[in-house]
Amino acid sequence: MSASDLGRYLDYCSELLSITSKIAALLVQDFDDPVVLGSVNEIETLTTGLSGKIWQKITILDRSSSARSLRPVPG
Repeated sequence: MSASDLGRYLDYCSELLSITSKIAALLVQDFDDPVVLGSVNEIETLTTGLSGKIWQKITILDRSSSARSLRPVPG
C-alpha cells in the first residue's frame, strides 16, 4: 500500500468514526434515560479519541512523505 493510499484509508477511518458518533447522538436525541445518554457520551469520547490518534498517524505519514521528497536523489 502506498503512502497516499494509507493516508486516504486513515482519512476514511476518521470519517467513519465521525459518522458513528453523529448517528449515536441522533438516535438518542429524544431519550431521557441517563444510562443511554451516558453510553452515547462514552461513544462520542471514544470516537473522538480514536480520530485524534488516526490524525496523529496521518500527520506522521505526511511528514515522512515530505521528508522523503526533500531527500537528494543519489546519482
